[in-house]
Amino acid sequence: MDDDDPIELRGAIDDDAGVPAWERRRRVMRWVALIALLGMLLPTAVGTYSIARTTAERSCRLAVDIAASERTPSRVAFEILSPEAMGWTCYALTPSGDVLVAVLGLIPGAPRLVPPTLS
Repeated sequence: MDDDDPIELRGAIDDDAGVPAWERRRRVMRWVALIALLGMLLPTAVGTYSIARTTAERSCRLAVDIAASERTPSRVAFEILSPEAMGWTCYALTPSGDVLVAVLGLIPGAPRLVPPTLS
């Protein structure tokens, strides 16, 4: 190519990195787009988790009040690897250990009480 060609056709090379300027701009724009996407999705995910946890805690408290007593403490947990209780689960805290009271599901709602098992 001649020096008479426009700079766009010569492949403008940044002297610092040896990379064409358009390539560097493309990389920067990819990172900016990725950060903007995360900036939009992360608050949504955190808000959804917060609402689901609050709903699960309230449903669990209701289930423990029905199954045990109002003085029994409760806790909720989100379990993925448990085959019988995938999603939010409700436990009553007893001196002998945690007792599964209700399976609330992936999207917590009204508690489905687990029938007691005979040991």
